[in-house]
Amino acid sequence: MSVDVSRALLKRHELLAEMLDVVERQLVDVGVPAEAAGLVAAYLVDYLSTYWAGQVVSFPKDAFYKLTLKELEVLNLFTGDNHDKLARQYKMTPRGMRKLIGRINARIKEQRKAIAAPGQLDMLGHPEPRSGLD
Repeated sequence: MSVDVSRALLKRHELLAEMLDVVERQLVDVGVPAEAAGLVAAYLVDYLSTYWAGQVVSFPKDAFYKLTLKELEVLNLFTGDNHDKLARQYKMTPRGMRKLIGRINARIKEQRKAIAAPGQLDMLGHPEPRSGLD
């Protein structure tokens, strides 16, 4: 009896094996003994592969995750009219603070645009306006 191993099957195996290695490494890095880390990683990968079996899962590129802690802190403190106060607090010029907040907002907007599905509705349920380039 021959076993026909498809490319998709190999990719699934590769993904699960890599996930096991990553989880095990992360657990060891935070101080979990290697033997326990291996068992927990194997359990977790087995559980996830059973729980999500047959589904296509896409990991989002979360803009907030990619921001630095300082950028997140500035963004949380920003109220729309406190550039000067934040600039003093972070030892920056007001112009520099405006630029920083602009870059943070541009990065978030770019990330959201990249992951938005074509034809996705806005927050009020209206279709997103299409550009004239379509």
